[in-house]
Amino acid sequence: MSIDVNVGRVPRSPASSEVAERALDVLSCFLSSSGDLGVTEIARRLGIDKSRVHRFLVALRRKGYVMDDPRTRRYSLGFRTLELSRALGRQVDLERQAEPLLRELRDRVGETTGLATCQDCRRVHLLQVESHHEIKLSFQLSVPLPLHLGAAGKTLLAFMREAEREICLAECKAADPPCSSAALLRLRSELALIHRRGYATSAGERVPGSRSIAAPVWTFRGDLLALVTSGPASRFTEGAAAAAIPIVLAAARHLTLQLGGSGEDVTDPGVEGSS
Repeated sequence: MSIDVNVGRVPRSPASSEVAERALDVLSCFLSSSGDLGVTEIARRLGIDKSRVHRFLVALRRKGYVMDDPRTRRYSLGFRTLELSRALGRQVDLERQAEPLLRELRDRVGETTGLATCQDCRRVHLLQVESHHEIKLSFQLSVPLPLHLGAAGKTLLAFMREAEREICLAECKAADPPCSSAALLRLRSELALIHRRGYATSAGERVPGSRSIAAPVWTFRGDLLALVTSGPASRFTEGAAAAAIPIVLAAARHLTLQLGGSGEDVTDPGVEGSS
């Protein structure tokens, strides 16, 4: 016997659905921001009245999804959003599945390894296993970072679906730092190369004195991740990075299979036409 979960519920009106959607729009503004936001900034981004934005923020604050600084009257994400992130992690069991492989890759290459994904056209690191070296690189977990700088971000751009990539490339023009028209053309050409060879490398693009390698990973749901290893360029030299590329690629293929993904099913060759 099936149970109708809608029995006894009061139907939601279109107006209440719109309010809920707008409240989520307000919350989403923080995903593409590198810091706190004021009511005026959010209102300008969404094109709605400041009074409405303030009401949404007050409601979100009561539920713990945002918090405010009474001194500056600015808002930032609350700890309840971290709970959502942890819940998502439990659903896909990403940490348990990926951490042993990240540790093995760290031990083989000798540098910090991690996993990143794309959220609202920004790169966000989800997991990391740090190098044993005293001087090492570390990733800022859960902090939105530019997508067009660094091996991990470029890997995500190169292997995401074409429609999503075009939206993110358009946003790169307004990123911090911004991507000029000439730089955008060079980026498109580089993304085509990354897509052909299956990995990305970078040296000091976001963090001076660093070097990184990244390769794509897919989950059973088709979610795209970037497996990345990074270290100080003084130790993780161009030669050391070249030697690590096949190790990173093998680890990315292994993790994709472990997560039930299939890169052949979801890769999008549309980037080739963008170079």
